Amino acid sequence: MMREQASQDSLKLDHLLRQGEAAARVGDRAEAEALLRRAVEAYPYSEDAWLALAGVVEDLAEKRTLLRRVLDINPANEEARLGLERIAAKLGPSPDDTNAEVEEVLCVCGSGRMTTLRCGRCGKPICPNCFVRHPVGLRCRECAQVRKSPVYNLGTSDYLIAGLVGLGLSAVMGLVLRFLGGFGFFAIFIGLAVGGGIADLMSRVIRYKRGVGMQVLAGVCLVVGAMIGVLMTSPQLLTFLLRGDMRVIAALVASLNPFFLLAAIVGAIGRLR
Repeated sequence: MMREQASQDSLKLDHLLRQGEAAARVGDRAEAEALLRRAVEAYPYSEDAWLALAGVVEDLAEKRTLLRRVLDINPANEEARLGLERIAAKLGPSPDDTNAEVEEVLCVCGSGRMTTLRCGRCGKPICPNCFVRHPVGLRCRECAQVRKSPVYNLGTSDYLIAGLVGLGLSAVMGLVLRFLGGFGFFAIFIGLAVGGGIADLMSRVIRYKRGVGMQVLAGVCLVVGAMIGVLMTSPQLLTFLLRGDMRVIAALVASLNPFFLLAAIVGAIGRLR
């Protein structure tokens, strides 16, 4: 039960961090800051969340406070220390940066050692005898049991559910395209948005999981779904297909808008990285 809860927390935190980073990359600092503040409120012992928030906050005084919080969780975080040094060069040194004493507490592993280190996920005191180095910081042994991010752990049922959702949405997309036309030059931009939206919904129904397998699945769903949309509006082609005439496949491919479809696949792949 505890492993399952840790896995769910990791998924939610990872999703918030990715959304915040994506917003920051496109220059939407307000959205990025709002998402990352949600992350630190929900997961106050995540050094990654505090570090990411410090990266998007513009006020240097607040940035300094956030970086100190990272060091409270993990005094060994070199990125936070370097950030504080850069801020000190601009604002001048702060007594809190040089003379602050981190309270030592007894490690929970039973070693009897006092420590200032804490698990980056649950906040438990951990000593050098028991901590585990994790890709996102120091972890206690219990929290480090999920070594690979659960975001990329997909089972058969995940692929099945996501595939059904993706295929259904892609078929609707193909049907709408037949009625609205090819969109001309704007097909590329619309395709990026549609592909990204379908991929996002595919990921949501399986708790925001993603990865290479999901990228391939989304691409297949987009192509097959677009063909289904064409068949739904072309009874003659459907009749030929039911008769086993494989030349219908060539006709279906020729009827698709390659620019829209390629843009949709690119948008889906980008969303599922």
